[in-house]
Amino acid sequence: MKSKLRKQAIETRKQLDSESASKRIMEKLFALDEYADSKKIVCYYPLPDEISDIECINDKAKMIYLPRVNGDNLEICPYEPDKIKCGSYKILEPETDCINNFDDIDMVIIPCVAADKKGYRIGYGKGYYDRLLKNLPDKVLKVILVYSALCFNNVFPEYFDVKADIV
Repeated sequence: MKSKLRKQAIETRKQLDSESASKRIMEKLFALDEYADSKKIVCYYPLPDEISDIECINDKAKMIYLPRVNGDNLEICPYEPDKIKCGSYKILEPETDCINNFDDIDMVIIPCVAADKKGYRIGYGKGYYDRLLKNLPDKVLKVILVYSALCFNNVFPEYFDVKADIV
């Protein structure tokens, strides 16, 4: 069921006006008190048809971190605009040293293929974000960015799926 939903969502996403939808989604994110209160945020470098969080990445008032693939896991590294390279899956990744202590992270912004209103997501099926999220302190606010057309009533979460706090 999940794999069928993933394929359907990827096809639907290709048809969306992603630029204007991304802009509206980012406006909602920036309007959150939780965003205003967050000082250290983990973002993601978007693929062409994903919601663009570039405005967040470029927010000079925040300390921004980006993930980098290392084997089966994601590492969290400080973002420096001049220290970015094309990494795994043709996603831009930081070339900076990664952090090992996540206690100071306030928020993590999570990409998805689809999500449900309960806070569960469907990614690309490799489990990178679920493994990362399990290693973060409970106080870290988990935020899923999703197009409204891809927010379903149920994405059939499994035992290893980590629930987000805000969709």
